[in-house]
Amino acid sequence: MPSHALRLMCQANFERAVPSSLRVKIFCCLGWLFGACSSGSVCPATPRSGLKCGDAMCDAGCALGGDACAPPAGDVECGGAPCDAGCAPDTDVCGPPVADLPPVAKLRFGLRSPQSPDDYPFTPDAPPVDGAEPRLTVYLSAADSFDPEGQAISVYWNVQDPNGQYVTIDPDPSAARASFLPLFVGSYAITLEVFESGGLKQLVQTMFTMMVAPHPCAPDGFSTPCSDELAVPGGTFMAGSTDDIGFPNEHPRHLVNVAPFLMDKYEVTVGRFRRFLANFSGDGFPDGAGAHPLIPGSGWQSPWSGQTSQDFMISIRECGGAWTDDVGASEARPISCITWYQALAFCIAEGRRLPTEAEWEFAAAGGSEERVYPWGNDPPTVDRAVYGCKFDGQDGCSNDDLPVVGSVPGGAGRWGHLDLAGSVWEWILDVYAPYSDAICDNCANLNVTPEEGRVFRGGDFRFDDLAQQTDLRAASRLGFDAKFPDQTRGFRCARTP
Repeated sequence: MPSHALRLMCQANFERAVPSSLRVKIFCCLGWLFGACSSGSVCPATPRSGLKCGDAMCDAGCALGGDACAPPAGDVECGGAPCDAGCAPDTDVCGPPVADLPPVAKLRFGLRSPQSPDDYPFTPDAPPVDGAEPRLTVYLSAADSFDPEGQAISVYWNVQDPNGQYVTIDPDPSAARASFLPLFVGSYAITLEVFESGGLKQLVQTMFTMMVAPHPCAPDGFSTPCSDELAVPGGTFMAGSTDDIGFPNEHPRHLVNVAPFLMDKYEVTVGRFRRFLANFSGDGFPDGAGAHPLIPGSGWQSPWSGQTSQDFMISIRECGGAWTDDVGASEARPISCITWYQALAFCIAEGRRLPTEAEWEFAAAGGSEERVYPWGNDPPTVDRAVYGCKFDGQDGCSNDDLPVVGSVPGGAGRWGHLDLAGSVWEWILDVYAPYSDAICDNCANLNVTPEEGRVFRGGDFRFDDLAQQTDLRAASRLGFDAKFPDQTRGFRCARTP
């Protein structure tokens, strides 16, 4: 028998008969068979070198019946049992198997454009207090996800809107850093999947629900900045519309001079009106209270007194709108279902007054810029105005279509006033009457007749004139009986500094 075959047969019989823990020592002492001992009669602690199996040197010897290397020494029997992971230290039992742990999904997000790769400040366990806002981008990051064994991973995002529809992910769902634009009000389900590229190719998911709603100026509806005023410098402009556009009541176009004034940044909220009612005695106000200092006869008149705060609440409750008898989630929504008299009473109680029609249009048109809309001349969109029951992104009208004041900052006027177009109509000081071509120098029409009501301006959250968007224009005007409230009519106050 050739010596090489004899060596393989001996090696095979030896491995069957001798426990693995003794093989290395015996290998060393049988140097004539394996050539693994150093010179001398004492065995070294570690074999000097492995066997040559074919063209390779193998520390663990040759595999049975061939020239390939045998498995590593750890892939042996321990106490009579085969053990892929080798024996546990100093024992003859199998060691623990090598674990293939699943990948770890780490989801972070932000509500503003990241300024650095790590600028994703929120997690599902530590979300922002106010949540996301509709039509403002949400930024997602899975960059901190990893595999414990160092395997490569891939990720996949999916986001479902309140209707259960999948939302477009930018740049694509497999990007480690991505974003999406929530168009609707409501809850969004965000899921991150992380895939292990090697090993067992395991997959893990993490998900959370994000509420999307406009942020209130303040939860109580009256704290700063809900009651803030913004300065309007005054000046000269042409009020009304040219003959080729608008309604007849916007003609003729005429020159207006307006002195500097202050006007509320936001429409009056439910919370502000609730605070007023809590302190309103119903005794009315002195004649002339709340007058424009440059317009005689523009203040309160004693025949208008007599209603109590309870009378106010009853009429508001019967009309509806955003009002609730108890403090609730609507405190920062605009108050509506208010008569003209109630609106003036509120403004007087806060040391203010109702704006004149000239002042209101001056602010909405940007003064001498004479804008078509408060934001400019581009047509309305849902990012600029609350109108047409479009705000919540759903078909039909709902409470969510009249959100908190200031929900569309893209529609701000020249001096920062919000919701001058849409949301709710706003009561104005003036009596509703046709224009004249006379110059208006800090003027207001105060000639009350039984047939005429008071002016309101700005459009509302329901109306949607797809042809011309007429009611949202700065020059648009309507009027109605001052005693009658409506769910689409509110107001804001002004003041002369």
